[in-house]
Amino acid sequence: MRLAVLGGSFNPLHLGHLFLADEVYHRFRYDKIILIPARIPPHKQLAPGASAEDRLEMLCQCISGIPYFGVDSCELERQGISYTYDTILELQKRYASVLEGKIGLIMGDDLVSGFDTWKHYQLLPDITDIILAKRMVPCAGEAAPVCNFRHIELENSVLPISSSDIRRRIQNGDSWRYLVPDSVYRYIIQGGLYGFSDN
Repeated sequence: MRLAVLGGSFNPLHLGHLFLADEVYHRFRYDKIILIPARIPPHKQLAPGASAEDRLEMLCQCISGIPYFGVDSCELERQGISYTYDTILELQKRYASVLEGKIGLIMGDDLVSGFDTWKHYQLLPDITDIILAKRMVPCAGEAAPVCNFRHIELENSVLPISSSDIRRRIQNGDSWRYLVPDSVYRYIIQGGLYGFSDN
């Protein structure tokens, strides 16, 4: 089985996450794309508004019935900071009997500049196939991030959606309905997440 992983806070999950995962699946023909929500992201503070259980449940509801998507809660179950290196080692052990080749590690090019601050970053290109995706459409004249580690370029289309913008829109009462899957939309409304109010 060929596996690729997409980690993040998924706070909340949005269509950009799913579109990126789907592009990797169709481009590189992995058997399964596993989405992994972080417990404590190492390089940013987790914004309030939804619990770890909420973020996991939104993921599980959204990918239900899609055979090539999966969710793994290993980072939520581990104590402490969610390091990608630790997650990859855990998945290698768990899938050792069926795993074919290296695990694909999907990451956005917005993370390139800080990659050398990741735990054991020097080892990640050796134990994974890093799949580098465009996160935002560059402005005119803006140079692409310089990537000095071994990776595979994903010539993906970009949906300019971010979880932070969705949270801001919810709090301000602005439009956000069509930036997230239906199940996520319903879950946020029903739970009153991110300060949602129908008043």
